[in-house]
Amino acid sequence: MGYRLVPVEGLGPADVECVRDIYEAGFPVWLRADFGSLLAGRQPGEVPLALTDEGRPVGFAMLRPLGPTGWMYLRFFVVDAARRGRGLGGILWTQLTDWLRASGYSLLVFDVEDPDEPGTEPEEIQIRRRRIAFYRRHGAGVLPVTGYRAPHDDGGDGRWTPMLLMAAGLTAADPPTAEAAGLRTVVEAVYRHRWSLAPDHPQVTATQLTWPG
Repeated sequence: MGYRLVPVEGLGPADVECVRDIYEAGFPVWLRADFGSLLAGRQPGEVPLALTDEGRPVGFAMLRPLGPTGWMYLRFFVVDAARRGRGLGGILWTQLTDWLRASGYSLLVFDVEDPDEPGTEPEEIQIRRRRIAFYRRHGAGVLPVTGYRAPHDDGGDGRWTPMLLMAAGLTAADPPTAEAAGLRTVVEAVYRHRWSLAPDHPQVTATQLTWPG
C-alpha cells in the first residue's frame, strides 16, 4: 500500500484521533485552531488531508483555496513527531504538491514564523530557520515582502504576528514563482481569502513589496 494522501473525513474514528494527535503535537496552542473546528467548521473548498503509511496516519495538511485565483493556501503542514528526521516531511510535501497539480492549482502559498521577530529565543530562531530551509529545499521561496502580519484568532484583540510569506510554483512555468503571478495580487489574495481583509485594510496597505510585482 505504501504512502497515500487521503481526505481526513474518509478515515475511521481511531485514525481521525491519530491525525488529531499528530496535529496537536506539531503546533503550540497559540498557533493552532481547535482540531474539531477544522473538520466541522471548514470554509468552502477547504481540504483536510492525511498522509498514511500502510493505512496508518503519519502526517496532516490543511488547505484553503485563495478564492478563484487557482492558488492554494497551506494552513497546516505537520508529520508524526516520532518519525521526524527520516524524510517524512519531504514525502508529505511531494504527495501534497502532486495532488495540487493534479487538481489544477498553479501556486501554493503559506506563511512561516519570522526568525528575526524581536524577542525570539535562540533555540526558537534555529527551529524557524530549519523550517524555512526545509521548504526551500523543496522548491519554495520566501517572498520579497515586508510588513506581512497574521492576526491572532483569539477574539480580535488587535494583535498581529510578524510572519514571512512563502510560495511554491506548481506548474512548468518559467519562473514558477509568486512574482510571475503578480506579487501584489498574491499578497492581497492571502489577506482576503485567508484573513478576510479587503485590499484597502490598513494592514494590507502596510505590507510592502521589495520586488516590483
